[in-house]
Amino acid sequence: MTLFGTKPVQLPTGSWPARIGAVVIALLFIGLLFQSRVGFMLARIQPDAALAIAPTNPEALRGNIDYRLMRAKREDQAALTDLSLRALRAEAYNPTALRTLGLFAAFDKKDAQAERLFSMSARFSLRDLFTHAWLLENRLANGRYAEAFSEADILLRQRSTNWEVIVPMLAQRLKDKRLIAPMADILATNPSWRGMLLHNLADEKVDLEAGHALLARLAALGSPPTIEEASPYFQRAVTETRLPLLHRRWMALLPRATRIKAAGLLRDGDFAAPDIPPPFGWRFRPEDGVIVERGESLIPGQGSALYVSYPGDRQVTFAEQQLVLGAGRYRLAGRTTTDADLPAGQVYWSLRCGSGAKESEIAKQPLSPGIDLPDRFTLTFDVPPGCIGPRLSLIGGKSETIESANLWVDALTLTRVP
Repeated sequence: MTLFGTKPVQLPTGSWPARIGAVVIALLFIGLLFQSRVGFMLARIQPDAALAIAPTNPEALRGNIDYRLMRAKREDQAALTDLSLRALRAEAYNPTALRTLGLFAAFDKKDAQAERLFSMSARFSLRDLFTHAWLLENRLANGRYAEAFSEADILLRQRSTNWEVIVPMLAQRLKDKRLIAPMADILATNPSWRGMLLHNLADEKVDLEAGHALLARLAALGSPPTIEEASPYFQRAVTETRLPLLHRRWMALLPRATRIKAAGLLRDGDFAAPDIPPPFGWRFRPEDGVIVERGESLIPGQGSALYVSYPGDRQVTFAEQQLVLGAGRYRLAGRTTTDADLPAGQVYWSLRCGSGAKESEIAKQPLSPGIDLPDRFTLTFDVPPGCIGPRLSLIGGKSETIESANLWVDALTLTRVP
């Protein structure tokens, strides 16, 4: 086992092409090419050969250091230190050599020396993974959070494969509330990884309250989360947070114009406000063979509507909205239309309390849409005391007789009955 827990890899061997001199016209040029370009190329495939050909070539020295470092045992520190010092004599600010010396200083718990060496390496290379990973952890550990997120940004710009490790780690570190403000500051600059980090707030390993604090901070900075960025967090939070509190937080993050449209017991009942996000706005659930989308009513001049279509071969939930209702009596009303015969009750509205094994239906409204003619429906229902998380869902049942079903729904309202 080596220093980094990896096994040595035998590199392929083979002869260097014999006719390298065919492309040059002077012996001097051959020598220069052989000392520079060939050394540069060999540094990536045969580091020892590269040093034999170009013993002072900075690229060859860097390649040899990395090759040996990844295969080193702890007792190889002296040889690698000598090689790094040799590299610095050839190139005073060789970032690979500085980083390697910094690594050994860190191993020896010479933290101040390690910090200086890694910082110098970082000044001369934005691409060295070891350097910026060490600086990221060091800055986090020492409370230098703004600098830490600058290092994280460098790592995430280096290669996309870093995202899968660093982004979840940053999200989980939010449990330290001191990280929220500096993280929001860098996210407000809209780095390419912003969306992925905000999506990670939905991970159960991320502190829920810290996730909300980050979203609120972004809004305060004038860079509020988009619907796509915030929805995963709220979909998770709806099962872990008291609904009245979550609803207030959800409303506070909406733009003022959207907040006005989102007022009331039911949001977007005319299906004309795609900017009202779930869970307190509509969550559409299209899947293979299932269409759920906003569009024009089947009846000209009737405005917008929700259009759904499915083959009837399975039960599907087309759309759902989380409601915030206290115990009492309510009335749901709306219109439905179809363009072909659809059995009554094939599609229905369902109101449920709870979730999972504790879910229970408290009301159901079968729909009987008219063909090219709106059919109005009204459902009066009671929300019992202790109903947790009432939810309104539009559901299509399984049928053995229909091949497809199309339905338009509009003019949906929800009011409290005195």
